[in-house]
Amino acid sequence: MSYQSVVFAGGGNRCWWQAGFWEEWAPAIGLSPRVVAATSAGASMACLVLADRTQSTLKYFLEATAANQGNVYLENVVSRRPVFPHLAIYRRGIRRSLDRAALERLQRGPELRVLLARPPRWSGPFLGALAGFCAYNLEKRLRSPLHPQFALRLGFRAVVARVNDCRSPGEVAELLIGTSASPPVVPPWRWQGHPVLDGGLVDNVPVGIIRPEERPTLVLLTRRYSPEKLANHSGLTYIQPSRDISIGRWDYTNPQGIREAFDLGRRDGRRFLSNGPEALQR
Repeated sequence: MSYQSVVFAGGGNRCWWQAGFWEEWAPAIGLSPRVVAATSAGASMACLVLADRTQSTLKYFLEATAANQGNVYLENVVSRRPVFPHLAIYRRGIRRSLDRAALERLQRGPELRVLLARPPRWSGPFLGALAGFCAYNLEKRLRSPLHPQFALRLGFRAVVARVNDCRSPGEVAELLIGTSASPPVVPPWRWQGHPVLDGGLVDNVPVGIIRPEERPTLVLLTRRYSPEKLANHSGLTYIQPSRDISIGRWDYTNPQGIREAFDLGRRDGRRFLSNGPEALQR
């Protein structure tokens, strides 16, 4: 159970499984990775666990989603209020949790790499987002690969940023929103002057930004795959939730679903400690 690096896959609300798993597993083995790679909501979870802000942020999201009555407010189409409440809730949670003290802890911790997607040169961000998410969902339905390729073939480009280089909590928040930008729920974002979208479009499981010499690597998936896809990867140990996580990626009305994902992660962390990675590969 000695790993030099850890990968956090994307998955929206399903990523609370990763936080629960980490809380149960990492302290028990005294984990001290050199590198962490993450994308989309997995990047936020990586920041929370490394900054020791998991419980306070979980409490915030449970309260915020309990108070939120809908995922779409169509009546706001004719007003200046947002149709989707997700950006405001997400951004507030990040800014509340990742303050100056948290940033200093992240800067002292392992190198934390975040994957973002840059739209193709032939498209603007909105057209690119539509094409990218259609390609991603089509490939997922046809092949369910660990590492989708369709969006890259459309011309999407990978961008890697380091949380350790962020100079303020606000800059961390901008990076985490950028890697989670999923129109129309979260609009296209800008990072260092360029439009960016959800990093999961180019690789929702970003093992490619871990170098061979930084292995062995534990890869924390957020949805289930057939066992044969998880086996026989040199230097890479893929693990998955022991059962499907039912909450939707962007369901911000379901605190019970968030709590269930987190609690499942804790149970799976104990299962991993008792029975090894094979327990979460079938």
